[in-house]
Amino acid sequence: MTTIIYSFTGTGNTLAVARQLADALGDTTIIPITRAMKAGPLPPEAETADAIGIAFPIYYVDMPLIVQDFVRELQLNGNPYIFGIATCGERPGGALYNLNALLKEKGTHLSLGAALIMPENYVGPMDLMEPVEKVEGILSTARDRIPEIAELIRGRREIPLEGSDSTPYRIVASFFRFLATSVYGTTRRLHATDRCNRCGICTRICPTENITVTDSAVTWGRNCTQCYACIHWCPQAAVEIGGRTRGKRRYHHPDVTVADMVEQSGG
Repeated sequence: MTTIIYSFTGTGNTLAVARQLADALGDTTIIPITRAMKAGPLPPEAETADAIGIAFPIYYVDMPLIVQDFVRELQLNGNPYIFGIATCGERPGGALYNLNALLKEKGTHLSLGAALIMPENYVGPMDLMEPVEKVEGILSTARDRIPEIAELIRGRREIPLEGSDSTPYRIVASFFRFLATSVYGTTRRLHATDRCNRCGICTRICPTENITVTDSAVTWGRNCTQCYACIHWCPQAAVEIGGRTRGKRRYHHPDVTVADMVEQSGG
């Protein structure tokens, strides 16, 4: 069974899981969602895949907006088995149900939706990150689930989606997104401190091409998807959200590199 996994990641958690699942499945190609949304041609297997996976992190107990946009534009050929893989710091909320709703608009559905708990990377305006000594245990537990998920996909099993489709989750998702973006103004508060050496990594890995680096300044536009890649991948820890992230630990998955992030964004 030929499989395509469309993947989006900010700190590498989802890409690492997608790679582990691809290795377990075999005959699987991972395509970055940000690259698929651009004009470049997709590999031939994208047209003929027997199974299609959509892998993404949870933002505000929902799908990232960039992933929602991708799914709305996704062209499906034939009748592939479709599965969703969500990575989250605590709970998936209604994200996988929302993915299923978008697929139903296309006349298909999500056959399997699995949520894997990964190290938290939400560092501002609230700091939800767990102590560093817990990270390896969380990663190990997530890896242990991969063979089971791969077996279900190979068997084309129809499995109840993980998470909840309850109204409270939908209200919470909208409320927290509103607080972070409109009330606190997360994206407006992004800035580089004097630790910045203008290396340009942030602009090269930004999935929405929202960051501009010049000799005199680093500026953020209005197209931030709040993936926090610029914060966690900056080698100087120079990117901050107001004063809330100052001195806070940064995180990215130990098996993912800056080069991987550049490849995702095409930077």
